[in-house]
Amino acid sequence: MRLVSTFARLGIVGLLGILLAVMMDPANWTPVTGSDSMTTLEFATAVLDDWAFTLVVLGALLTMAMAGAAYLVRDERKTNLMWELHGGEEE
Repeated sequence: MRLVSTFARLGIVGLLGILLAVMMDPANWTPVTGSDSMTTLEFATAVLDDWAFTLVVLGALLTMAMAGAAYLVRDERKTNLMWELHGGEEE
């Protein structure tokens, strides 16, 4: 089990190293000119008009993820539940 954990950590570090190398390459950040270029207004139109359904689905998935995270974080120990029910410490 420790071997799998070590390989997973090394894989994550390697992946982050590759990602960092790609992101730092200046050739990837040259401005695009010509017919492939997109202005900010065209990008906003594409996201809100052409990809509207995808944006709604993504919002629903993120909402479900936040609700699930809130449920998992909730502390349901008996002492905390009694605190909530009675409004304070028991006498």
